[in-house]
Amino acid sequence: MRRTPTRTLSAVAATAAAVVLTPGLAWASVTVPLHDAHVGASAADFASGDCAEENAQPPAGSVRWVFVLPHNDADFVSLALTFRTAGGATATVEIPDATDPYPDAITANGASKAWVVLPEGWTLQGGSATVSGDTKARFFNLTHTCLGQSTATPSPTATPSPETTPTPEVSPSTSPTPSTSPTPESTPTGGPGGTPSASASPSTGGAAGSPPASPAVRPASGGGALPVTGTALGGMVLVGLAAIVAGAGLVWRSRRRPDADAPVAEA
Repeated sequence: MRRTPTRTLSAVAATAAAVVLTPGLAWASVTVPLHDAHVGASAADFASGDCAEENAQPPAGSVRWVFVLPHNDADFVSLALTFRTAGGATATVEIPDATDPYPDAITANGASKAWVVLPEGWTLQGGSATVSGDTKARFFNLTHTCLGQSTATPSPTATPSPETTPTPEVSPSTSPTPSTSPTPESTPTGGPGGTPSASASPSTGGAAGSPPASPAVRPASGGGALPVTGTALGGMVLVGLAAIVAGAGLVWRSRRRPDADAPVAEA
């Protein structure tokens, strides 16, 4: 009879242990996959512009990946993520994991979130998450990424150059046309009948009736020959021919005169 209470207590303890352990086994088996729409996502596809304001921007050359569990009815316990590196290799990243070089954490600020900082150029290939209990969530999401700070040095602001004063246009100077000295007109001399004749120096010792010398023509200062003034050349030639004919007649008559005056010989 004394052994009955002991056996009863042992059965109660076993039942209580089973009740305590059963929820633990159920909790450990709840796994949620990554949303199919986020498989193959790159950091640029989910880049957020609020990272700087949230003080969540990672160093240059790295990317911060942020994940969230919907419905806010359970919490992340751990995550196993698969990435393709920039070199084409496959890398598995766990959150949390203090043994790898990638900073990570699980936070509870409203909905349960997890993040990890990885090198840039990686692509998300898949993943799964273990949660703290039963949840309505059928998957977890990649909510956004934070790109690393740019290492590019901002170009200095260019100092505006002072406005150049426009140079006034200079009208090309027109070279004055050299004035041509007027051709001096021959001074008319009072000839017979009032006909002007060119002033000419008579030839010294010339025969009577010889044509007057041609008037000297001086070139004008402008370069071209001056127009010929005075008696026309044709008239001068005719006068000369007349003088020659007259002279020939006189010579002929002078030779003929002695023959006419000679006595006629008697028979």
